[in-house]
Amino acid sequence: MKRSGWIIFIPAAFFFILNFAVSSVKTLFFSRFIYFLFLISLFFFLRQFSLNKILKSTLGGVSLIIFSYGIIQKFVLFPYYLKNITPEKDFYIQAVLTRIKSGRIFAIFTLPTLYAIVCALLILFIFHYLLKSASGIERFFWSFLLILGLGNLVLTQSFGGILCLSAGIFLYLILSRILNLKFLVPTVMVLALFFFLITGLRFSEAKKMEPVKLRMSNWAQAIRMIGANLYWGQGLGNYESEISYFTYPGEARSIYAHNFFLQFTAESGIFIPFFILALLFCYRKKLKPRDCKKDEKTLYISAFLILLLYNLIDIGFYFFAAGIAGAICLSQVYPHRSKNIKLNAVVLIFLSAFLLAESISDTFQRRGEYRLHRKDYIEAEINYKKSLAINPFNLRAMMGRSQIYYDKTDYSRCEYYLDKIREIYPDSSFANALKAKVAYEQRKYCNSLYFIRTAYLKDRLRDAHKRQYELIKNNLQAELAKPQD
Repeated sequence: MKRSGWIIFIPAAFFFILNFAVSSVKTLFFSRFIYFLFLISLFFFLRQFSLNKILKSTLGGVSLIIFSYGIIQKFVLFPYYLKNITPEKDFYIQAVLTRIKSGRIFAIFTLPTLYAIVCALLILFIFHYLLKSASGIERFFWSFLLILGLGNLVLTQSFGGILCLSAGIFLYLILSRILNLKFLVPTVMVLALFFFLITGLRFSEAKKMEPVKLRMSNWAQAIRMIGANLYWGQGLGNYESEISYFTYPGEARSIYAHNFFLQFTAESGIFIPFFILALLFCYRKKLKPRDCKKDEKTLYISAFLILLLYNLIDIGFYFFAAGIAGAICLSQVYPHRSKNIKLNAVVLIFLSAFLLAESISDTFQRRGEYRLHRKDYIEAEINYKKSLAINPFNLRAMMGRSQIYYDKTDYSRCEYYLDKIREIYPDSSFANALKAKVAYEQRKYCNSLYFIRTAYLKDRLRDAHKRQYELIKNNLQAELAKPQD
């Protein structure tokens, strides 16, 4: 690293340490920090290889599997579930049925919007390979995948997916120097057709501008959070733990900002993004893509534009799939053959192992949460134990165990886990509200009032906390009004 780079890197490291110090939940900081280190490590590792040949065959197979599953999900699985799942008063069953009834497919991903961006990226690559096809069979295969992919994109009913794909296609045509009426007119007509199809499918939402209102509301909350701690931020990963303080009545509630740049700035403050931009400026010559006119560079730059636009309307790189896609695209835009391949591989394996362990822990935690909701305490506790054995700092698993012991009126063990949660996350509304219930059951009314007030101040919009706060306050006043013996 050259001298100017060190001059910027050292104060940047200092601000990262300061950002860690102001984080209210240190475990969330570490989790987010290691995730970003993983993406950076993946970029440095992959830029040592040319992925063009392997990516073409891999992308074709993956696209065929995912797109086929998307069609099956829409026309086979959704009708089957609607026919065979009986509606009942179960949160998870109702959530599944609500998502299925919307008709928006998501394939193997968590959200239709995320799958829409994956579709947009795959379609862009398929469009490129179609234009470069040499044989008739190859041209037929890519044409079939293109139609299948566009069908999946429509079925996600994502406005953002169509807009991002449109921008990516146009940039690709411009950089490839093939933007003429032969391609421009049909491309615009096809994209416009799909946009209006999605508008028709989601007309009730589009008429009320619900997607726009949701994002405007979340962006306003993120801006308030940025203004509250402009220089040091709230701490990486701590957006979800602090956003309730900046959410006003009547606004859409979300633990995401629906904008990567706003959320990252809210978490990190303005200095860390400034130093990142300064480092990029110092290395602007090395970062300048060479041979940009080559088809492969054009393709990867256009794909990265899709991801950048996605980051403007959602949290983008915070999602694992989008983060990996971004690292892959940049690694091919800025290739560099180095002698540190073994070191890069070791670092990447270490970070991958950490993220994999965290993911397995979260999987057990979610299973436990489902079992707990169905009052299957034995299976719930087994899954929570497995989760905490892998990640002792899994807050949600601790919350689950404390809820189990509260339901069993084992208050001492319940408080043990609640205190552990509050050590990591002092103003947790869940932990403080449950502590208030335990103290109330033990007739410790002053303690109960303290804890429920903390939970209420943390999350004023939660009706349950408000009702509990008013109940405990009124009961304490009644107890104090009683004549003393």
